[in-house]
Formats: sequence, structure tokens, C-alpha cells
Amino acid sequence: MPKILIVEDEKSVLEMLKTCLERQGYMVIPAETGAIALKWIKEVKLDLAIIDLGLPDINGIEVCKALKGNPQTKSTPIMILTGNLTNEAKIAGNLEANADLFLNKPIELTDLRTAVGTMLANGERKKLLLRSVYKN
Repeated sequence: MPKILIVEDEKSVLEMLKTCLERQGYMVIPAETGAIALKWIKEVKLDLAIIDLGLPDINGIEVCKALKGNPQTKSTPIMILTGNLTNEAKIAGNLEANADLFLNKPIELTDLRTAVGTMLANGERKKLLLRSVYKN
């Protein structure tokens, strides 16, 4: 069962995302702050992280950097959720944090399900490719 970390400070949005993904059969690990997310990153082998940029304590970019900067989690796909529709946020997320996908809020649940399924499938293909490279 894929494990998905959701880092979102708006409780209603967090609950909506959690419910939607659990109904799809995913194990969801919720975090309302960046600090909580950083603890989970150390404790759980994640298959995907969904991170809001506007967190109350640590910027979502910093959480992304922590994931990508850790050898154990650097290949974890990251989806950024943002209410900031400017290209500045997307550029910062790509250049500074190496995020894999951006989705704007409010998010359509069908878009979320499609994006999550695609990102998990691509992440699994990358893992298989890396394993075959290291075996040879």
C-alpha cells in the first residue's frame, strides 16, 4: 500500500485530501505543519509527498528541500499544492526544491486522483530502473 504524506495547514483541505486518497486505497500520513512533516520524513518510507507551499511554520519549499536533500528520500516524488497562481511560486519550487508537479488550489479531486496515480506509477518505474542499473 503506497504511503502518501500530505502537508497542509488548512484542516478542511487536509481532511478532504486524506479522505479522497484513503478511498483510493492509499495510506495517508497527515501533517499540519512543516515541523511535523520533517519528523514523518525521518520515520516513514514515503512513496509520495503532497506539500502546501504556505505552511505556518516552515515554508513548503523548505520541506521539499529536506526531502530532496536526504539520500533516503531524494527520489520521493513531490506534488506542490498552492493557492499562489503566479509563476514565481512554480519557478521557486522547481529551481529550489526540485518539485515534480504543481497543482493549484482549489483542486478538483479527479485531477488529484489522476496526478497521484501517475506520479506513483512513474516513481515505481524509476525505482525499477535504478534497481536494474545497480544490479548490472
